[in-house]
Amino acid sequence: MKRKLIIVFILVVIGSIGYKILVPDKSILEICFPTIVEKSKITLLDAYFIGMEKAKEFDSQPELIFLNSVNDEEVSGRDGKRGNWQGVIALMTTNQRMLFAIEKGKLMEYELLDGTNEPTIKPSSIKIDSTLIVKSAIKEFHLEPGPKSDSFSNGYHFRLLRDAENLFISVDGLINGKQAEIYYHPETGEYMGRTETN
Repeated sequence: MKRKLIIVFILVVIGSIGYKILVPDKSILEICFPTIVEKSKITLLDAYFIGMEKAKEFDSQPELIFLNSVNDEEVSGRDGKRGNWQGVIALMTTNQRMLFAIEKGKLMEYELLDGTNEPTIKPSSIKIDSTLIVKSAIKEFHLEPGPKSDSFSNGYHFRLLRDAENLFISVDGLINGKQAEIYYHPETGEYMGRTETN
């Protein structure tokens, strides 16, 4: 009888140890989960979605007119991310425009203005992000970042825009010490040409 009780006791102890191993203490689980940190630098598509989220508060069918990165006093952008962005979105059903500014990855201000006839970019046409085009530009064209001393274009800069016929996503930097902008198609990623200063 004693032997049976000892065996049962041993099994209970082993079982409780096994349970502790398989189901860790709740406080340990909480420590293991990563802390969510807000991004201070974001990609072009991140900035696009931030602007569109605000625009949808005023219009159910907003469309982008243009979007570009803005200097953040850092030689950033090598990974396709910058802290500061600005853009304009057309509010299609209310005949208005929304100007917006992002600083350190957050929407800081916006303003509603009268509408415009400028061509817009359909959401379905925006599939390529700044992370991809900057890698391509560095690899194919040896694009280098603008220097910190350049208050207009330090690091790599990005734009998303269109003219009457074409859509463009671009990355700006230096080629052989000269300012250059390389253009890609925002839906396919196809190279579309480049401009360089003399």
